Amino acid sequence: MRSMPARDPSPPRTRFGSFELDLASGELFKDGRKVALPPKAFEVLRALLERPGQVITREELRGRLWAADTFVEFDDSLNHAVKKLRQALGDSAEDPEFIETLPRYGYRLIASSARAPEPEPRIRSLAVLPLANLSDDPQQEYFADGMTDALITDVSTIRAVKVISRTSVMQYKGAKKPLPQIARELRVDGVIEGTVQRSNRQVRITVQLIHATTDTHLWAGSYERDFRDVLTLQGEVARAVAREIKAALTPEEATRLVSARPASPEAYEAYLKGQFHWYKLSPGHLDRALSYFQSALEEDPNYALAHVGIGNVWLVRADAGFMPPGEAFPKARAAVLRALELDEALAEGHIALANITTLYDLDWPAGEREFRRAIELNPNSADGHFAYADILISMKRPEEWAVEMQRVLDLDPLNPFFQCFYGWHLVYLHQCDDAILHFREALAADPSFSSARMGLWGAHYRKGMHEDALAEARKFFAVLGDREVEDALRRGYAEGGYSRAMHFGAEMLAKRSRRCHVPGVRIARLYAHAGENDQAMEWLQRAFEQRETPLIHLSVAWDWDVLRDDPRFRDLLRRVGLPE
Repeated sequence: MRSMPARDPSPPRTRFGSFELDLASGELFKDGRKVALPPKAFEVLRALLERPGQVITREELRGRLWAADTFVEFDDSLNHAVKKLRQALGDSAEDPEFIETLPRYGYRLIASSARAPEPEPRIRSLAVLPLANLSDDPQQEYFADGMTDALITDVSTIRAVKVISRTSVMQYKGAKKPLPQIARELRVDGVIEGTVQRSNRQVRITVQLIHATTDTHLWAGSYERDFRDVLTLQGEVARAVAREIKAALTPEEATRLVSARPASPEAYEAYLKGQFHWYKLSPGHLDRALSYFQSALEEDPNYALAHVGIGNVWLVRADAGFMPPGEAFPKARAAVLRALELDEALAEGHIALANITTLYDLDWPAGEREFRRAIELNPNSADGHFAYADILISMKRPEEWAVEMQRVLDLDPLNPFFQCFYGWHLVYLHQCDDAILHFREALAADPSFSSARMGLWGAHYRKGMHEDALAEARKFFAVLGDREVEDALRRGYAEGGYSRAMHFGAEMLAKRSRRCHVPGVRIARLYAHAGENDQAMEWLQRAFEQRETPLIHLSVAWDWDVLRDDPRFRDLLRRVGLPE
């Protein structure tokens, strides 16, 4: 574990007007009530509060908000961040109360600010950083990751504290950043870091809890057990963390932390290896994950988490279009129902069942009940909140969607998947310009991010910018390695513009579907973009018969705008159970 750096001179809380900004957690409060504030808007406000009354130039903000090697549309992105900040403050560029604009130069905080009284160190939000592997064997990395995962999962069940999700914290694996900086980036006030060492049959976990804003070392503990008692060991560590952060536990939470879920050591080890591959999500890694989960059940047929793991593999295979849903979902359902039969309090099982119930059964009320139960069991599950938000957007319940989506972004702020699909949701809401900024930031970090490419394609299409839409469509298929469709789009565009390009692409995929599995929705999408409604409806009907998962977005997705007045499409919406 690293030594603590010099104390950050910035005050943990700053007041201005009726607002108070918590610099550790990144939370903005107005009269004691939390106000939603996106990360980039927070960084702008932080910079302004550091030098109230002084001008902060746009170039200075650029250096603070984006790394030197990051390519973004700077002017648009900064303008967007300032716009979001003003919205949060209820401020106006024309008649400002808080932020004055110096055109083309910079910004100045014109409200007076003061340091808020410094409270006793208290942990209300927490990040469990990846436990370092101190074992002699580097092949034990999966074990260290698994211990990190387990600790996050256990602490996440505590409703009184916000716990950052796995995907965001794993980005700090091996990082040398100071803890206060990590805490600022994750917008938390507490950080847990530690090590795990496995030697023969012994496991030792050492952890320390730090109040990152004040650099206060609050607690440290070391635990050693035989590997056969590793599940009990995890519970001990989680209970110690809950005690030290003074979290108020409900009776149900206390019971869950005391009760380790039973599994044989051999089954648990196979499960950890399965999870290691599961997180990579490629077809090959999914195959290996399934094999390990099955090995876990051979060792212990009653290991509920391994059943959930198997269910999730089949779910992803169907949702990603790797195989027909009619083959995958029944297998997913059988595995998940068995898991919940063994352990009804398994949040992961309820999330999986909610996805099956909505994506395949199209039973929206039952799915919503399962999502609510999952979130009740694990209020810090970003996966649960996101999947529920994805349903709410399709049901056209934007106010409830906004609450769930903000929770997702709070719990997993660095997760590129959630950031990207937040952009998709913004396109669904016809907020295309904001969405485009999200997609461009995602692509600046990873130019091969196919979902962001598809989002840009859709945003430009919905705006009527067909030339830009085609460029992104070609890049999307290029990233997928599908040169046949990319070339078909190129040839079609040269022959007759965007519609002809989409026709050529659709024909290529339809021909391919005669020799291998191609989701019908993908073919219908291109026919719809080509304006060939009859063909689009034919393939949508096939997709419905196969229960393809993108159908849940029929009510909001950009692809079907040309079909919305078609009686056949309205009938399909009714059968799927979605509002017009």
